[in-house]
Amino acid sequence: EITHTTLNTVVLSQLRQADAIANEIIMQAGLYRKISQMPVVLIPVHFDRDPINRTPSCRRSVVLRPFITNDFMTGVPAVPGSVQLPLQVLNQMVRDITKLDGISRVLY
Repeated sequence: EITHTTLNTVVLSQLRQADAIANEIIMQAGLYRKISQMPVVLIPVHFDRDPINRTPSCRRSVVLRPFITNDFMTGVPAVPGSVQLPLQVLNQMVRDITKLDGISRVLY
């Protein structure tokens, strides 16, 4: 279900917190130089809603887009389970980001 979303301090705070968590985990795992950039995107999609519940959707989802490049003109995605993005690291990002208030799911 789509969550009505406008650009406000609550939404920006959610995005900043998710971005900080993802980047901190990348740093702690020593992957900062392997992943060239990783946009963290907040989308207004609320998964796993109770179809009977008629209250408005209130949660959003986070999308992680890790990218590997030498020249920032061309590149490839960091594939989950690869040397650049081990599943253990990805699972920690998912676990920690979904603990944030208002986050429904983490996609990658």
